[in-house]
Amino acid sequence: MSTALGLIAFVGYVLAVVGVAAAVTWVVVRLTPTRKPGGQAGS
Repeated sequence: MSTALGLIAFVGYVLAVVGVAAAVTWVVVRLTPTRKPGGQAGS
């Protein structure tokens, strides 16, 4: 029984890590300004 609970806990941990990574990625994409194509390159 403890093995099954450990496996469930491990799956929950993996899902939590993936969820946090997705949330951080979403926040970074939303907060960073986009560069306009054909802008002033080099200055």
